[in-house]
Amino acid sequence: MKYYYGSAASEGQKELIGAIGGSVTFPLNLSVVNVGSIVWIFNSTLVTFQPPKPEKPPMIIVTQSHKEERVSFRNGECSLTLSKLQKSDSGTYRVEVHSTVKRFFTQEYVLRVYEHLSKPKVTMGLENTKNGTCTVNLTCSLEQQGEDVTYSWKSLGKAANESHVGAIFPLSWRLGERNMTFICEATNPVSSNISHPVSSWKLCEGAAEGSGVPTTLLYYLLMFVLCILILGLLLMIQRMRRKVIAEKIKGIEIHQDIPTICSHLEDALYDKITYPSKATPEEDLIHTLYSVVHIPKKVDNPPSPPMTADTPGLFAYENII
Repeated sequence: MKYYYGSAASEGQKELIGAIGGSVTFPLNLSVVNVGSIVWIFNSTLVTFQPPKPEKPPMIIVTQSHKEERVSFRNGECSLTLSKLQKSDSGTYRVEVHSTVKRFFTQEYVLRVYEHLSKPKVTMGLENTKNGTCTVNLTCSLEQQGEDVTYSWKSLGKAANESHVGAIFPLSWRLGERNMTFICEATNPVSSNISHPVSSWKLCEGAAEGSGVPTTLLYYLLMFVLCILILGLLLMIQRMRRKVIAEKIKGIEIHQDIPTICSHLEDALYDKITYPSKATPEEDLIHTLYSVVHIPKKVDNPPSPPMTADTPGLFAYENII
């Protein structure tokens, strides 16, 4: 058992690490002999603990009520355990031990709470292809950047023992070399996670001997040519549509301009009268006469003829032409 004399005594600051959702214990190696009370402080008084005595059980008074269900002490121990950790639990904690003989002890702890890391994502940038050599920068990142995160790269191909530290990894690969596979690993004090494998063949598909044009430039050039072709096709279709519409309009105008010729012959009925003759067929064609019989238009309500005293009755009219 340690005794500390004077007005106050303390040890060096201790650092504790916890994960969100986990728990952490603040160690306090003390005997319960002559210990009157233990006060744990986080910004303000967090909890007051009085160890058990032969004549009475331990007493726990939690001042910060929102943490009441997360504070506990192990049987017969003075160490504080904080469970269901949250990011807001990070900070400095202090404990003050008061004894029955007017001696007391203080200790400070720094708690850092970290989150479990998600799978890192790899992006590609600054691609360049020249003389069959592909040079590209790979960047490793997280959706939610946490604290104290470190990145490292490992090769699973040609040089399995090759590694690189840092979020950005410069890769150089030459056409014809063996394929190399890389993974990025993100690590913090409580967890680590790795990315999906990245293949050098996939990254450098556009590398070719003697080609000094970057793959991205070729891609954009191809997209530009494709857009020009599509635009030309659309213009051609639009021009054809305009031509068809113009021809239809022109046909309608011509039809409207044709005058009606010989409208009085609308109801004419042609009858062929052939006179018998012993002439040859050629002569019959010459002597063939044509007569035109005009059929009067139908009149729904013909006017009644005037009736006079001398008029014996209705007359029958015959129109012979």
